[in-house]
Amino acid sequence: MALAVRTEHARIDRRGRGAAAVAVAGGDRLAGSRAGVANRPNLTVVPRRRAARSIIGIWVLAAILMAGAAAFQTQLARRQVTLDILDSQIRAAHDTYDVLRRERAELRSPGRLVEQAALLGMRPAESTEFISISPDVIAEVQRSGVPGDSGPDGLVEEFADFAAVKSQAGRAP
Repeated sequence: MALAVRTEHARIDRRGRGAAAVAVAGGDRLAGSRAGVANRPNLTVVPRRRAARSIIGIWVLAAILMAGAAAFQTQLARRQVTLDILDSQIRAAHDTYDVLRRERAELRSPGRLVEQAALLGMRPAESTEFISISPDVIAEVQRSGVPGDSGPDGLVEEFADFAAVKSQAGRAP
């Protein structure tokens, strides 16, 4: 036993008009009439609002990026001004250093020292003498500030190797 199945398919011709439904029953195709097609209006594609939202979103994003770029440039300019101020302070410090160095050199010059010494009543030395100091006096002066001084016996022990070292070096103690 065979069952008949009926389905309808809508066709759209090249002019955009809908064709009549085609009935299929048992494999036979029957062409429908075009009776109600003349009264139907032509369909047109309406642009979606998604495109408008995308464009607005892109403009908002561009505005945010431009504001960010302006803020970044402002920060760069502010930091450059700070760097310029620091550079001028460094140059001023170098100039001050050079002036002070020049003044120090003038103050330490031998000619100025001779003039200042003469103003204070000093006079140049006429001769130079060297005074020899015994090692015992040197040792006592060095040990004079040491707490727990052990006296002359400790001094002899401390310098016991001094004579041996000096004799090896070719000098007398």
